[in-house]
Amino acid sequence: MIMKKRIARFMASALAAGLVLSAPLTAFADDEATTVASEVSEASSADAEGQDPAAGANDAGDVETKPAEAQEGDPVSDESTITTGTTGEQDEDGSDNVGAAAPAAGESDDTNAPAAATTELTAHVRIEGIDKMLYNSDVKVLVKDGEKATAKSVLMAADEQSDDITIVGADSNYITEVNGVKAATYGGWDGWMYQVNGVAAAVGIDAYEIAAGDSIVLYYSDEYGIGMDYPVMNTEKLADKVLAFTSTKTTYDAEGKASTQEVKVADMTVTIAGETFKTDANGEITLSDAAMNALPAEITISKYAENGCPLVLRYAPGTKVDAPATKAGDTTPVAWLFVIAAGAATIAVATRKKEQVR
Repeated sequence: MIMKKRIARFMASALAAGLVLSAPLTAFADDEATTVASEVSEASSADAEGQDPAAGANDAGDVETKPAEAQEGDPVSDESTITTGTTGEQDEDGSDNVGAAAPAAGESDDTNAPAAATTELTAHVRIEGIDKMLYNSDVKVLVKDGEKATAKSVLMAADEQSDDITIVGADSNYITEVNGVKAATYGGWDGWMYQVNGVAAAVGIDAYEIAAGDSIVLYYSDEYGIGMDYPVMNTEKLADKVLAFTSTKTTYDAEGKASTQEVKVADMTVTIAGETFKTDANGEITLSDAAMNALPAEITISKYAENGCPLVLRYAPGTKVDAPATKAGDTTPVAWLFVIAAGAATIAVATRKKEQVR
């Protein structure tokens, strides 16, 4: 009896809302079906005598119905009502009477749509703060087909993938802070700059396209204020224990035309094999015998303004000075020494043979 009441109540709601059952109730005997039909007819008559069926459905489950205009007494068809959502009316066991509705008009069911194809790209990111390196690692980025990786997307991926760094402003294309180090710390034009593969970028991080294997260096400087050097080692005189450092400066005239010149990096601290040196006015240091004997060895550099702002971009970890190809003070290439030694040995052998013949 309880089941018949449920069916009757459901059919009454269905008829009131304009729904049409797609299959007959064949699970009951004829007398039970007759009783159910009678109850449904009574419920339908009650609705017709003044109850607003649409209001009842919306109250129960916010169902929106749009009944088509019909003459009184016309049979209800499945084309007379557009229903969205579910009735919200439940049986005593808690289950819904009506299942989930189809997508609304104009919407598509994309639950089975294929995911966009992506390609994994790996780039390297190093972040140099004011007085120390903050980050140095490879970063993997997923790039959707038809899109490109940029310095922005790589830096944001580094931030997301590491708990060691926090980059502020990358999402708005202007980095204002990294790990608490804010732009304009020294009250000037100092702030966060970046370069890719050793070359300063001329566009914003959102416009610089990154390829697999590229290396991004994000660093703090006051390049447009007190200046910044990017030292390059010159080992031409290393055989004489001399190591030189130069940098390329870019300047602009009144019309904005750029020009570059090579400058010597003076007064810079250089550490090799644990020993510290200071570059002279020519940007050179003279290594000790102990430092020469330690080659190849790792090298680090640093230079700061009076206010503490960095004036040089530090070398990446693992940068080394290789041993010279010739000995200090000897301008004769090592290869020639072998040739001379081999020639002397040949002459000696020939001389012995002549003496034996005599």
